[in-house]
Amino acid sequence: MQKFESVDEYLAHCYNAPKNLPNLPLADEDFISNWKERNGSEVLNFFNQNLHLPVDKFEWNNISDLKIEFAQTSGGKLPVITTADHVDFRQMVAILNGKDEVSDLPVTVNAFTINAKAEQIYSNRVILLNYAPYSNVSAEKLNLSKEDWLKKSHLLRLRHESAHYETLRIFGGMRNHALDEILADCLGQIAAFGDFNADRQRLFFGLHGNKCDGRLQFYCRNVILEERSKIYQAVDSILDYIAREVKKLQNSSSSDFAIIKFIACQNIPSHLSEKF
Repeated sequence: MQKFESVDEYLAHCYNAPKNLPNLPLADEDFISNWKERNGSEVLNFFNQNLHLPVDKFEWNNISDLKIEFAQTSGGKLPVITTADHVDFRQMVAILNGKDEVSDLPVTVNAFTINAKAEQIYSNRVILLNYAPYSNVSAEKLNLSKEDWLKKSHLLRLRHESAHYETLRIFGGMRNHALDEILADCLGQIAAFGDFNADRQRLFFGLHGNKCDGRLQFYCRNVILEERSKIYQAVDSILDYIAREVKKLQNSSSSDFAIIKFIACQNIPSHLSEKF
């Protein structure tokens, strides 16, 4: 039986800042040497021959756009696998996790930082991205061309997942949680748009006050359904504050890490007039 979190437990999540800031970027983890950059069919060949992962058990819809690249983060380098089809993306998730069945992920989920569970590459950490509009938001809603929005979506996803890895290595944790998602989307928005906009974030979350019809629902699934509106209201209430403070940090030429530290250490309930 699933154990549900209370609203108070959910909103209490935040990180403690390290007492002594390490030299950044951190050294690469050892598994990085297992990976090589590849394109198209060479990605599947590399998975099969070098990593000994059973890619042939699935049928791939778009092999030509598969990629393996590297991303430099404050937490060290990470391999980045890119797909351009949601079925291919879900199949990659299954392979990296050593599963025979493909999970039924929503179309709004197109990125993960995976701690691989497949025996052949156990504990290799990998960024997995699908080339699609971010949060399933249309280009028209952002007054962008489809091509421009796809490019921005890729930049946003890559920086988003890199931020998750940075909190993991520097703060010791990484969660599918509203606070972590605000942090990662903030860095992603800055990479793609140059700023963090609260209304843009509401659009990405599918957030409308105390109601939600988008991605944020996925991060609240451990709170009972009848209580989730309180999470939505709390997140909606804090976004404008975070946007103002991030703008101040940007105006003072603060580093990305300063922005990460500011958001990671936020105690959401302390900013709310109503306590749950």
